[in-house]
Amino acid sequence: MPVEAALEDPACEKLEEIVIDDDPEKFFQVGAQLPSQEKKEMVIFLKRNIDVFSWNAYEAPKVDLNFICHHLNVNPEVSPKKLPHRRSYKEHFDVVKVEVNKLKQAGAIKEVFYPKWLANTVVVKKKNGKWHIFVDFTALNKACSKDPFPMSRID
Repeated sequence: MPVEAALEDPACEKLEEIVIDDDPEKFFQVGAQLPSQEKKEMVIFLKRNIDVFSWNAYEAPKVDLNFICHHLNVNPEVSPKKLPHRRSYKEHFDVVKVEVNKLKQAGAIKEVFYPKWLANTVVVKKKNGKWHIFVDFTALNKACSKDPFPMSRID
């Protein structure tokens, strides 16, 4: 269900934001219809365990590969695609460079010199003025087989 539809659907639960340490970037969302005692206990529990939450990709610690490792189910018959370089605006280039450096310093990504699948970055300005950066994995998605048992939708 699209977010817009979920917001209009009366069956969807309304959420209340609980801001942490007066920082609007750090907040929890709890059900607005919860009884006040349950809501109070939930907020106390969340604040007591604040150290387990990561508010952005730069605060997340490195994940041990012995703990988790993910492999894509790419069809071996599909040859890797290297998308042609897409020229971007100077402003976009600077934004991507800053973001990549942050992610490298946080240990979330690393540079590789043997790309089989090469995809371009896409930069979109959000309503709040910040930039959203993502990678166009269209060709890779087409090469991956679909899950015969997708996760069920909550609606």
